[in-house]
Amino acid sequence: MPAHRITILTSLVIASMAMHAQAGEGCSYDWTCWNMYPYDEVPVWTNDEPGAPGQYDPDVPSPLLIYLHSNGPYGGTGVGEEDFWLRLWPAGQDEYDSFAGLKNWPIEYVPQDGGPPQETGWIYALPNGAVDTPNDATCADVGSWAYWRYWNATPNCCAYNWYEEGSYTEVSWEAPDHATYLNNLIAWIKLNYNVDENRVYIYGYSNGGYMCHRMACENGNSGFYGYPDPDVEPSGDIIPPQAIAAVGTYAGVTFMDPENCHGVWPTNVLHTHDIGDQSCLYAGGLDLDFAGECYPGYPRPYPGAIATVSSWIFMNETTGDGEILEPVQPFDLAVPYSTAQVINWPGGRYGSTVQHWRGIFGSHGATFSNDYRNRLIQWFLENPRPDYLIGEPCVGDRDDDGTVGVNDLLMVIAGWGAPYDVDDLLLVIQAWGECP
Repeated sequence: MPAHRITILTSLVIASMAMHAQAGEGCSYDWTCWNMYPYDEVPVWTNDEPGAPGQYDPDVPSPLLIYLHSNGPYGGTGVGEEDFWLRLWPAGQDEYDSFAGLKNWPIEYVPQDGGPPQETGWIYALPNGAVDTPNDATCADVGSWAYWRYWNATPNCCAYNWYEEGSYTEVSWEAPDHATYLNNLIAWIKLNYNVDENRVYIYGYSNGGYMCHRMACENGNSGFYGYPDPDVEPSGDIIPPQAIAAVGTYAGVTFMDPENCHGVWPTNVLHTHDIGDQSCLYAGGLDLDFAGECYPGYPRPYPGAIATVSSWIFMNETTGDGEILEPVQPFDLAVPYSTAQVINWPGGRYGSTVQHWRGIFGSHGATFSNDYRNRLIQWFLENPRPDYLIGEPCVGDRDDDGTVGVNDLLMVIAGWGAPYDVDDLLLVIQAWGECP
């Protein structure tokens, strides 16, 4: 790059860093500042008991499941919700069925290049979202939820302290970038565990469900990901998008505006939602309790279950007519005769699928049956990564012309503050030249 161009870009970097430093209390990519786990402290569970069913074999590629917690009632941490409510890891028995638990669930890995099947177990990760400080908690005077742990998923949920005043849709660019955090966490786990690249799954509840939809919306989006992260790659190399095979959600929806969904790679999606949910309405609605209280006159709209499922049918290009499958029954043990209808849309791009499990007369916080847990884990295993090729992304190529250059730099400058910032500028500088 010519010396005068480097000088100009360096000046822009220095100026943008100064703007970033003066803009507010955001912690950028300092995860401990956000009261989150650094990657090497995230609880990652494997069954290491010799000879036990579901024992993890570090020499065999194994499926990874990441659980994303809600921002409220069950403790607001991954481990807290898993222990108190979700209970996917241990074995269990209800009055209808047994559940082996991920810990005891043997996995058969079939090598792609042939050879005998090999047995291993699950890798189960439970990260935590952010907790804002009193300096950041603009909503502190209207509810204790200003200090709940959360994921910055969509403009509706749940970075309440970072909403832009006078807007129904904008979230400050200083809010935590949890999509990048989770993408890079997957990369870190792959470096430290033997992860099956075709079986990376994410499951989320409520706010965590919103975040699952966000991750599917960014799946393969090299224009969003692609930042160096020395905690994952000390060499300073760019961390590319990490392929996600499938997401499963309960009581959390996608973006209100479909144009915010930029996934390049199709993702298998399972959306579970109860028609009796009074917190995240099945039909969609307005967030009057949180955004409405903190920002009077600007309650934020969110889509319902049907709009969410429809968006994925469109994105994945599945068949238009859903097929009715065997219901989950019982579904919610707290509701007599509870059931969840199961509707499947197969045949999407590269073999992707969309499913909707519609609970009948339950709530936002179901007491899951073991039939639900068994069907959930089986659904994940039946839906590996859709059969697309993963190429090297051209990170920084904002206009998709095969070159990172002046046009990409101008796009970053034109979109400064929303959606681009200093990290995008540095990315363009680092990737300058022809795409690989």
